[in-house]
Amino acid sequence: MRSGVFAFFLILSAFASAQHRCATKAPIDGAFETWMEKAMEVRSLRMRARTTNNSVVQIPVVVHVFHKGEPVGSGANLSDERIMGQIDSLTADFRRLNEDRMNTPAVFQPIAADIQIEFVLAKLDPTGNPTNGIVRLKGSRDRYRANSHLALLRSESSWPAQHYLNIYVVDLQSFIGFASFPVISLDGIDNNVDDFIFDGVLVDFEYFGVNPTTPTFESFGRTLTHEVGHYFGLRHIWGDGGCDIDDFVADTPPADIDNGDYSSPCTFPNPNDREVCVPTEPEMFQNYMDYTDDICMNLFTEGQKNRMRTVLDNALNRHSLTTSPGLIEPTRFANDLSVVKINAPSFVSCESTIVLELIVQNQGTDLISTYDVQLLIDNFPQGSPISVTEALNPFQQDTITFNALSVRGLPTEIGFDLINVNGDTDDDVTNNSIGIILREVSSQDLPFFEDFEGAQNLLGSFGNDRPWEVLSAPSEIPENQALGFKAFNNTEWFSEDRIFETPVFDLTGLPSGEIQFSYAHASRTLSQYDGLMIKASLDCGETYPDIIFSSFGSNLATVESTDDYFTPANQLDWADTIVSITEYRDIDGVQFAFVGINGSGNNIYLDDIRILETNLFDNDIRPTNLVAPLITCSPSSNVRLRIRNVGALKVNAFTVEYIVNGDVQVASFENLSIESKGYANFNLTADNLVEGTNTFSAEIVSVNGVPDESMNENTIETELFRDDLTDEYPLIVDFESSDSWSIATSGRDQLFERNTLTGNSVLRANGFGVTDLGTDNWFISPRLSNVNLDSVGLYFRASYASNPGFEDRLEVRLSTDCGETYSTKLVDLSSDSLAVTSSNTEWIPQSPSDWKEYRIGLSETVLLSDVIRIAFVFVPGGGNDLYIDDISIRGNEPPSYDDVVRVFPNPAIDQFNVGLNLPIKEPVLLRVLDISGKVIYEERVSNALNQVLEYRAPSQGGLYFLTLQGKTFKATQKLFISR
Repeated sequence: MRSGVFAFFLILSAFASAQHRCATKAPIDGAFETWMEKAMEVRSLRMRARTTNNSVVQIPVVVHVFHKGEPVGSGANLSDERIMGQIDSLTADFRRLNEDRMNTPAVFQPIAADIQIEFVLAKLDPTGNPTNGIVRLKGSRDRYRANSHLALLRSESSWPAQHYLNIYVVDLQSFIGFASFPVISLDGIDNNVDDFIFDGVLVDFEYFGVNPTTPTFESFGRTLTHEVGHYFGLRHIWGDGGCDIDDFVADTPPADIDNGDYSSPCTFPNPNDREVCVPTEPEMFQNYMDYTDDICMNLFTEGQKNRMRTVLDNALNRHSLTTSPGLIEPTRFANDLSVVKINAPSFVSCESTIVLELIVQNQGTDLISTYDVQLLIDNFPQGSPISVTEALNPFQQDTITFNALSVRGLPTEIGFDLINVNGDTDDDVTNNSIGIILREVSSQDLPFFEDFEGAQNLLGSFGNDRPWEVLSAPSEIPENQALGFKAFNNTEWFSEDRIFETPVFDLTGLPSGEIQFSYAHASRTLSQYDGLMIKASLDCGETYPDIIFSSFGSNLATVESTDDYFTPANQLDWADTIVSITEYRDIDGVQFAFVGINGSGNNIYLDDIRILETNLFDNDIRPTNLVAPLITCSPSSNVRLRIRNVGALKVNAFTVEYIVNGDVQVASFENLSIESKGYANFNLTADNLVEGTNTFSAEIVSVNGVPDESMNENTIETELFRDDLTDEYPLIVDFESSDSWSIATSGRDQLFERNTLTGNSVLRANGFGVTDLGTDNWFISPRLSNVNLDSVGLYFRASYASNPGFEDRLEVRLSTDCGETYSTKLVDLSSDSLAVTSSNTEWIPQSPSDWKEYRIGLSETVLLSDVIRIAFVFVPGGGNDLYIDDISIRGNEPPSYDDVVRVFPNPAIDQFNVGLNLPIKEPVLLRVLDISGKVIYEERVSNALNQVLEYRAPSQGGLYFLTLQGKTFKATQKLFISR
C-alpha cells in the first residue's frame, strides 16, 4: 500500500493538465478512505464467514439521451443498437469478458478481476410501467457542462438514484466524462454537495459506445467504464497527484501521472513514461482508471474489485441498486400502444391557432403497424380518428402532429384516445388516454399575486393525483393554504410534469422587476436532495432554458431535517426570498415555471408568490447586517458585513469605507458575481480594540467602479465589546451572589434577566408570547481556563413548560477563540426536549420536580485552552419562559452531602480523596501531618469549590491528620492508613 498523503494543489494541477478527459472529483480529505479501510475489513471478515454477497449482481441502468432534435440514430440522438452495445461492453469490462483481456501483461494477469457486476437496461420505470431503459428528449441546451449544469440535467430528466444508475448521454463541453462519487453517511465524512444534487454518470455522445471518428481517439466505450469506476468509488490510478499520492488500492503500482494519449501498439512498459515511481513496478496503463486510449485499456484489479463491492454493499444510493424494482421483468401485453405525453402545447397557448403533438410508444411485445387516434375537445370527439400507418417495434416511439387547430374560448380541455391498434382493441386500455387543460393567453402586465386561498391564477395540473396540490400549511394563521410539492417517499414523479407555470408577461418598459415568494422545506436524512427551481421561458413555455433560482437539500431547508412527513407548523418554518427578473426587461412574452425536483425526500411548500415591477438604480448596494462578536477578549476582531444588491445590475465589485474608533480604513472586493436581490458576506478587520465598548461603522462608497447611485441607507454601524475579565474552573454560578457573566442579544429586546420570581435567584428568559421571534439571546461566560482538572463537566438545571404550537430552543455553545466564534454546540434542546410539562399560560416552576438536571462532558480542547467561553443561547418561538440555575463547571458530580470537607475512604490503603463543598470559590491550603505534628505533604489549591481531590496515601500505616484552611473556614480531619 502506498502513501496515504493527500495534496490538494497536486490534485488541482493534475486536473488542469488533463481536463479534456474526466471531470470527476474524488474527496480530498482522508475521512472517506478511513471509512473505506474499515468497511473493507468488515467485508473481508463477512466473506470468510460467508455472510456477504460475493456473487454476480445486476445493476439497472437508465440512459437519458439528450438530443438536439435529430432523428433517432443521427447526431446526439444515438441509436438503440449503439446504446445496447455500450451497456453490453460495460458489462464485459466489469465481468472481465472483454475480447482484449488477453492483452493484459502477464505480470498483471493474476490480479486482473471479474468484478461480478452486470449492467442491464431497466425493465420497469419508476411508475411501474415496462421500459427499455432509454429516455430520449430534446434538451433545453445544445451543450452541457459537467459541473455547472448538473442540477439542470437532473431537472430535465432523472429516475430515482437509489434504484437506477442514471447515465446521461449529452453533447458535453470541456470534458468527455463525469461521475458522482458515492455518498457515505458517517460523521466526519465531507461528502460533495453536488453528489446529493446529482447522482449519476455523464458521457459525451461521441465517446458513448463504439465510434472510430471521435475528435481524439477511437472509442470502444471505455469512457463509460472509467466513469462507472468512479461511481463505485475508484480513484485515478495516479491518485490525482504523483508517486507519493495514493489511489488507495494496494495492487495498482504507483504512477507519477496519467498515461493520457498513449495508444496502439500499447507496448508494455510504456516507453514514453517520463518517470517510473518504483523501478521494478511499471505503471499499469492498461487499467480502466488511467487516461490511456480505449484500445490500451483492459482490466480492473482485485483490489479495485474489493473497493467497488464494498461501496456497493454500503454506500447510499448504491446498496439498494441490486434489489431495484427496475430489474423486475414486467408483465407485458402483445398488442399495447401507450400515450406518453402531449408534446405541444403546454398548459398555455399564446396563439389562437395551435399545433398539437402527441407522443406514443409501443409498450407491447409485438410489432405495431397501424393505429387510430381520436382528438377530443372538452370531451367531445373532433371529426374522425386519425389513422396512422407506422411500423413501431417494441419500445419505439412515434410523434403524431395534428393539423393546425383554431380553438377559442379557452380554457379548454384537450384529450387524445387510442381507439384501434393493429386493427383490433388494445390489450391494455389503461394507458390509452391523456389530456390537459389548455388556456389561451395574451401577455399581461405586472403585478401578479397568488396566495392559494381562492381561485388560482397559475397554470398547471394540480390535485390529489398530481405532484403539486393546494394543501393546509400553517403560517401566520393555522388555516393557511399553500401549494405543496409532494416529494415525501415519492417514487413516481421524476419528469417535467413537476412544473407549474405563471401567466405570460409583457415586461417592455420595465425598469426592473422581481419575483417574491415564501417557501418551507425539511430535508430528509439519507436521501438524495429534493430541490426547487425557477426557470424562464421566452417562447410561451415551449422551452425553459434559463434557471433564475435553484436550491437543494440543506440549502433549501427552513427547519431541521426529519424523516417524518413534513408540514410547516407556523411562520417560523417559512423563509422568504426574492429573485430578480430585471434581465428580462423590455421583452414581451416572458413566462416563469416553478419546478419541484423529487429526491423521494420530503415536501416543499410555496406561498405568496408576487411578481412586481420595481424601480431600482442600476448600481446600488445596501448593507443589511454588521455582525461582530458580542464579547471578545481580542484586540483585533473580524466583523462580518452582509450586503444586498438592491440594484438592477449584477455586482462585480464594490468598495466599503469603515471606521473603528475614529480610525478610517478602506476595503475593496473584486471578481464578484452578486445577482440583483442577492446577498453576500464579507469580512472586515477591526484592529486596536480598546477594553469596553468600541464603535464600528461601514459605508458603501462605490459599486462596479462608479459611485453608489443611491446613498440612502448606505451606512451601518455596530458596537464591539472587548472584555478582559477571566475566571477559572471549577466554578459555580448560582445567581445568589454577583458573577462576571454577561447578558446580550441579537434581537430587539433582551429576554435574559436575573430573577427572583421562583423564590430563589435564577436566570430567566422571558419567552412567553414574545413577538421578536428567532433571535439569539445570550448569557456569556468570561474567558475561562482550567486549574488542575483532568476532566471537566458542565452542569446546570433548567425549568420549562412547552406551549403547544410554539417552538423555543435552548443551545449551549462553546467558543475556543475567546468569543470570536461559537463553532460547537454542546447542547441543542427543542421545546419537547426541554419541557417538564406543557402549559399555555406563563410558566413559573413551583417545586423541585419542575426542574431538569443536565450534565455535558467537555472535550480535551476545553482542558488545554485558556481562551474558552461558554454561552447559553435562548431562541424564542413565542412559547414560554425558561429558567436556568446552578451553572457549574467542575471535574466531578456535585457532592450530595452538606459537609464542607469530607475524607474518603477512611481508613484508606493506597489513596484517599478529599471532597470539598464550599459555598464560594477560594484558595485552600491543604496539609497532611503525622501523629507528631510533622508536615509530610502540603498543597495550595488556588480555586477550590465543589470538587474531589485525589491523593496517594503515605507509605507508612497509622493515624494522620488532615488540615484545610481557606479564607472562610478551617477544618481538621483524622485520616487512618491501613497497610
